[in-house]
Amino acid sequence: MTVKYQIPCSESDIYVLEKENAFHVTIGSKVNPLSFGNKLAEFVSLGRAVDAAEQFCKLYTLIKEYGYHLESDNFRKEGMENLSVPELLEMELTLEAMRELLERKAAVKEA
Repeated sequence: MTVKYQIPCSESDIYVLEKENAFHVTIGSKVNPLSFGNKLAEFVSLGRAVDAAEQFCKLYTLIKEYGYHLESDNFRKEGMENLSVPELLEMELTLEAMRELLERKAAVKEA
């Protein structure tokens, strides 16, 4: 396993790791610098994995504003449907589109 890319994000680090014939996007705690953390998604190209790592950091920052937390490879919020990180990254949502998605989910919950 080789670290190909790393960025700080919130109170964590996001890594792109090359493992076998794939690139894994993972999140690791800054408290435990020896760990590469939890796998969030897997990609076949380094470029796509790096883009996904950058996108994840932006989404993670936004989604926390809506009260969600990361658990394994899902964003969770009590009383709400889980949001799959790999699925969100595959959708390549802009921040505005993600905000709209979260607003729609909140509106459905309140209705």
